Amino acid sequence: MSTVVEARRLNNTDLNKVIEFTDSKGTLESITHGSYEVVGGKKMKYVGVMLDGQHHVLMPSDKITITGQMKKPEVQP
Repeated sequence: MSTVVEARRLNNTDLNKVIEFTDSKGTLESITHGSYEVVGGKKMKYVGVMLDGQHHVLMPSDKITITGQMKKPEVQP
């Protein structure tokens, strides 16, 4: 079952789930919510995510699909 949410709604309960957006798909490893100041003093918000070791920066309103699949644990020999 897939769920579509805005990037601003991602939180720690979504870690290790497979998510996808635009042309990217992978296991969510970390989430960062932040803001930065642009010329004129306006603050811009962003959501940073790491999928399978790759960093991505999203706007809070970007749509994310959460498939709900959990990453399989690695088996130790």
